[in-house]
Amino acid sequence: MLAAKTTLQHAQSVKEYLLKHNLVHPEYGYIKEMGYIYFPLLKKAAIPKAKTVNTRFSFPARLKPVTVTELLRGKLTPSELALLPQSQEIVGQILILEIPAELKLKERLIAEAYLQSHKSLITVVKKDHQHEGEFRLRKVKVLAGKNTKETIHHENGVQLKLHLENTYFSARLAHERLRIAQQVKKDEEILVMFSGAGPYLFVLVKNSPVKSIYGIEINPLAHQYALENITLNGVQSKVMIHQGDVRTILPKIKKIFDRIVMPLPKTGEEYLDIALTKAHTGTVIHLYAFLPEAEFKTEAQKIKKLCRQHGREVKILRSVKCGQFSPYVYRVCFDLKVLK
Repeated sequence: MLAAKTTLQHAQSVKEYLLKHNLVHPEYGYIKEMGYIYFPLLKKAAIPKAKTVNTRFSFPARLKPVTVTELLRGKLTPSELALLPQSQEIVGQILILEIPAELKLKERLIAEAYLQSHKSLITVVKKDHQHEGEFRLRKVKVLAGKNTKETIHHENGVQLKLHLENTYFSARLAHERLRIAQQVKKDEEILVMFSGAGPYLFVLVKNSPVKSIYGIEINPLAHQYALENITLNGVQSKVMIHQGDVRTILPKIKKIFDRIVMPLPKTGEEYLDIALTKAHTGTVIHLYAFLPEAEFKTEAQKIKKLCRQHGREVKILRSVKCGQFSPYVYRVCFDLKVLK
């Protein structure tokens, strides 16, 4: 079989070149021998820092990952297999299983299949309730694997230690958090209201030229995780967090902010008045809501009117869909700019 022969010193750069140019054979793994590495090739090619050779090696076959569907074939009927969702939410090493009511009696069997097919997972849970209460928390039930609800989630270069029942968190907002980070300009000072264990705080501070970022969280358990995550991510010099009610804490912070993030979709606009007291002309506010798409424009006008009632004029820069809450209802972010 044709192979790219290279030294251990150049193995990584050769591997990257082969992958980039679709030259490496997908069905076989590499062989290391006598100080050299041999990568099996699909075809003959000139490869920087490597020599193309014809070998007599028996390259090891790559094990193809077994899918959930393959594991459950014969255990679920074809109609039951068709009911399995196409994607599931994974938080750290925990998968949050969502399956229709028709499969409830087979949920543990399905959970074990996910655990077997995803080698990075250690636990599979299911939601016992939707988010509820002042802290918007949810109960989950362990179905398979290790009996834990705590994990470290990796996202956009950030590590987030959290507990699924003690703090609100959605892994599906990773792109949205990065979207905001990419808008941040050099030396901005940012406020994150309802900051939880810190996902917005740490994604913004790690992925933007922010000067400082302040968080306020009423849930004491989530706040404790945020304190741990400051150390975990090594951002003690830029992140300041406070535990308590936004209306009590914010007036004590003697700062005006360049950007304010309000990731509390159901009641966020109730806090627009106090957010505006910490905004200058030009401040950008990211306000979230759950809405059908047909109501986006009406809500935008409502937000502008509400700001006007508090003596401020704002421009709606954009409304961005950042996830589906339920059929036909979306999580939407309104990016506002304070004009005066």
